[in-house]
Amino acid sequence: MINHRQPLVSAYIPTRNRSDLLKRAVESVFNQTWKNLELIVVDDASDEPVKTVLADIASEVPLKIIRNSHPKGAAASRNIGFKHAEGEYVAGLDDDDSWHPERIERLMKAFQSNFAAVTANDLLDFGQKSIVWKKKAVITLNDLLYYNCVGNQVLTKKEYVQKAGGYDENLTAAQDYDLWIRLCQHFGPIKNVSFPLQTVSMESERKRITTSSKKLQGYGDCFEKHKEKMSIKQISYQKYRLRLAKGNSVTWLEMFRLVPLHLFVKEIKRKLFL
Repeated sequence: MINHRQPLVSAYIPTRNRSDLLKRAVESVFNQTWKNLELIVVDDASDEPVKTVLADIASEVPLKIIRNSHPKGAAASRNIGFKHAEGEYVAGLDDDDSWHPERIERLMKAFQSNFAAVTANDLLDFGQKSIVWKKKAVITLNDLLYYNCVGNQVLTKKEYVQKAGGYDENLTAAQDYDLWIRLCQHFGPIKNVSFPLQTVSMESERKRITTSSKKLQGYGDCFEKHKEKMSIKQISYQKYRLRLAKGNSVTWLEMFRLVPLHLFVKEIKRKLFL
């Protein structure tokens, strides 16, 4: 039953041609312990309309389905979701990921006016194994200018997203990273709940709304967009990460030269894992 004494949280999911995964994501929203929720699903012109796919799912959570007449991409679809959100707070979810039942309740309890947003640790699902991504308790703008240490989703006020300008539809990828930087610029750091509250699919073979080539271009464009804010160390590390994303090898000596000391252990783990 909806608790109208709680602030309304608008959850939004952009999706395209992944109906089997979408059902799991939608059900994870419906199963939240926070009861004053609405769900907005933006169908980016899927071959099979989402309304048909979700017809057999019943819930007390209000569900809005908006269908794009032609594919507009993830950023535009998220902005459309914001436009239709009636909640004071908004929280996103990718269609191949899922929320743990207490995600919204814990994030809402952690939200404070001196923070731009709140996020949580993620359970990263690689198929054969899963690991917990443990994030900093407080993520500052300075932290973000090294890399996206927030992840793909936050809970924040709809007003904050609007004032920050929403998702940049000119970027082909890294739209979330770009928005987190702008939110931190305007409203302060991002708080993290040190508990895994979302399962994130890491299986690279799954087809996403954004293709690999567009993803690489998007991250490069995001770097150029915020480059003037970065220190020499941040620029060096951003270039190092872009080099890895292009599939170029990096020697241990180059890694020692390009990676800041406080991120060196992280990069050793990444190098050994890959």
